[in-house]
Amino acid sequence: MRLRSKLTLTLLALALVPLATATWVLVRLNLGRLELSAKEFRLAVADDVARLVRSTVTQARSELGAMSAALSQPNVSGVERERAARNLLLGANHVHNVALYDRQGKFVMALRSEQIKDLLPHRASLGEGVRGIARTEGVALYGVTISGAGSPHLPLMQPIFVGRERTLYGYLWTSISLRPLSAELARVSRRRFGRNAERVFLIDETLRVIAHGRPSAVAKPLDKTGIARALGGDGKHLRRDVALSAEYSRAGEPLLGVLLPLKELGWGVVVEQPRAQAYAAIRTTWITGLTVGGAFLVIALVIGLWVGRRLASPVQAVARAAREVAAGNLEQRIECNTRDEVGEMAESFNSMAQDLRFFEKRVVEETRIRSDLSRYLSAELVDGIVNQEIELKLGGERREITVIFADVVAFTPLTEKHDPEQVVAVLNELFTFMTEIVFRHGGIVDKFMGDCVMAVFGVPRPQEDTPLRAVRAAEEMMRWLETGNVRWRKELGSELQLGIGINTGQAIAGNIGSERRMEYTVIGNAVNVAARLESIARPGQVLMTKETFERVADEFDCEPLGSQNLVGKLESVQVYALMD
Repeated sequence: MRLRSKLTLTLLALALVPLATATWVLVRLNLGRLELSAKEFRLAVADDVARLVRSTVTQARSELGAMSAALSQPNVSGVERERAARNLLLGANHVHNVALYDRQGKFVMALRSEQIKDLLPHRASLGEGVRGIARTEGVALYGVTISGAGSPHLPLMQPIFVGRERTLYGYLWTSISLRPLSAELARVSRRRFGRNAERVFLIDETLRVIAHGRPSAVAKPLDKTGIARALGGDGKHLRRDVALSAEYSRAGEPLLGVLLPLKELGWGVVVEQPRAQAYAAIRTTWITGLTVGGAFLVIALVIGLWVGRRLASPVQAVARAAREVAAGNLEQRIECNTRDEVGEMAESFNSMAQDLRFFEKRVVEETRIRSDLSRYLSAELVDGIVNQEIELKLGGERREITVIFADVVAFTPLTEKHDPEQVVAVLNELFTFMTEIVFRHGGIVDKFMGDCVMAVFGVPRPQEDTPLRAVRAAEEMMRWLETGNVRWRKELGSELQLGIGINTGQAIAGNIGSERRMEYTVIGNAVNVAARLESIARPGQVLMTKETFERVADEFDCEPLGSQNLVGKLESVQVYALMD
């Protein structure tokens, strides 16, 4: 039987797995809806409480407004206005005490209900700030204040205007007890979450509980392990019109909380629900879904194991052979007598292993050639030759280049004082670092001439910034030489000094020599000028022509040395010295 047929049977057996997956997806979708429904339930409760709070404050403002209107009646004696205000006070549901102040905020008189004992005392005077807010907005809300009996109150103040011209008569002040709100919240909690459940409460901007179904919780700071942690420890969120949802634990009980801001008051409605209660339906859905999905998965697993065992043997043989090849054993072979796709894969594997042996030998040989060539040529030049980007034939092409000649100044006396082996070792070390510096800046080392190095920038591939590359390389050579001289001063009794000449210009770059022996190099007047500059450079001096200087003047400070007559040159050359 062909492998395709075998895989078809396996996929038919494993069709149960997608069924189990589909069951899981349906469960997850149902869970998402249940979680959303639980959150919407808490928001709905919070919204009901918010309407209740706003209604309470609105009624209180209406009652205060009615008293304000009674006190501002024109052509009515003060006694009659006071009597009208007292009558309104007796029939009010929320306003049980008022205080009248004149236009300057000085206390005039107070009216209060004798039946209500837990009332805030009126203020001695009203500040200009709160009076200004009242005149501008029509009412001023103070922060929640706790009475001597520990009951929260909300102070309100409203201006009194008289006549059509709305002349300011004074201000009317009152305080609303929030104790009735606590009783309403207790009823909402029991109705929504069951008996003995105190799950709804109000907080102010200081994160203090101002209304709660449990009297002992009123006037207490909000529990830091609850919704306060989601608020970040402050009440700024209460001035935004965005509900906040959070999960937390209190006394070991996982809770789901929602905060609905009342931004006009700077309060917040908090509704908490035990996680177990909110997700009871979710837990049932999970149990049902996992049971059904688990049954499907067990059936699929049994069938898959039985079919997979029969398919695994030839595939495992190929896997073992692949591991051997990966470990470097390219002599590995697979013996497979089947005529299906596994047999074809085994034959292809054997052919691949044979090809890998051939390419391994080729890579080793190419690496050896590159390594040998890199001892004589730059890596870029070697890559160009190996990749056949540079033709191995005589001739060249015109190219703008920058040439460096770096020579060890006064090297002959050094050879006379020390053994040849020591001199060669020092020279090799010097050339090694100079070569690395040239390569790092994108140049090639054209040749070593005794104690002199010739480096070229701009070949074998064109470069736009060859003068900058060359001068940077020369500067780095001088800096490195200072470090090397610390040791050579001790070993040789003297320092090594370089004289460097740099020139930029046109030259012919290519293969020079014969068909049997050729050298990749550059030839032209630009090369000769650089060599002449090196010959007149003093120890530690880097000389360059005007063509190079003009291209690096923005980055390097150079000193003009005027026109110099160079050996073999008919015309004088403008010379510049790189400054330290």
